[in-house]
Amino acid sequence: MTQTFASGALAGRIVVITGGGRGIGSGISTVVSSAGGTVVIIYPNAGEKVHADKKIAEIEKSGGKAFAYCCDVGIQSECESVIAQIIKDQGRVDALVNNAGICDFTEFENITPAIWDRHLAVNLSGPFYLTQAVVKDMKPRKKGAIVNISTVSAYRGGDRQVHYISSKGGLSSLTTSLAHEISSTGIRVNAILCGGVATDINIQQRADHEKAGGKPFQERPGVRSLGKPEDLGSAVVFLISDASEWVTGSLVAVDGGALIS
Repeated sequence: MTQTFASGALAGRIVVITGGGRGIGSGISTVVSSAGGTVVIIYPNAGEKVHADKKIAEIEKSGGKAFAYCCDVGIQSECESVIAQIIKDQGRVDALVNNAGICDFTEFENITPAIWDRHLAVNLSGPFYLTQAVVKDMKPRKKGAIVNISTVSAYRGGDRQVHYISSKGGLSSLTTSLAHEISSTGIRVNAILCGGVATDINIQQRADHEKAGGKPFQERPGVRSLGKPEDLGSAVVFLISDASEWVTGSLVAVDGGALIS
């Protein structure tokens, strides 16, 4: 991993990362720890605990600090409880990274109310509930940073993703509207518009696309085929560190040029 920031950029800061045990969240956790931040992973259920525990072990082996808490972010009461517990244990929350998300690739006609509601709950309502809880903690200190992981697809579209993209488009709007409303508090709110990253789900989607088309996927000349989870981590470190103290309400594309393709 190429480190492009000071090793102590996040020294002493408590950074909550939803879904921080694997995929994009794992890369974010790694880079945040490398910058000196204490990583607090939120994982959704017992089945995901193994990934959170593995990431904690990796971080601690590298000399960092990390903790994990279980919470279904689609349930308001659990969001409130987990943030209260984190504050009790860690003293405060300096930054929140709303990374957890689901995408069940389903054709529009086959999206059931249950599928629709669950995507909205995890991808949009969860960040809303968690942000409400951490803002209450940050306001008295007049400082804090929130980063929402949205998607460039919200501005381009994508196959079998109407439910997912709709929820992420809402997350982008939540970012800009909240940043405007609380601009006087010293709390900054930004979002990353994520492009295609080499996670299990995206690698499988590309393989399915190639199989259906009968030929290898062709990326645009000069653009790396898939991003790395750590690419998102580096952007997150910038957005929650003092280096971005004049940045709020921004939707930052970290996408290998997908937005302009």
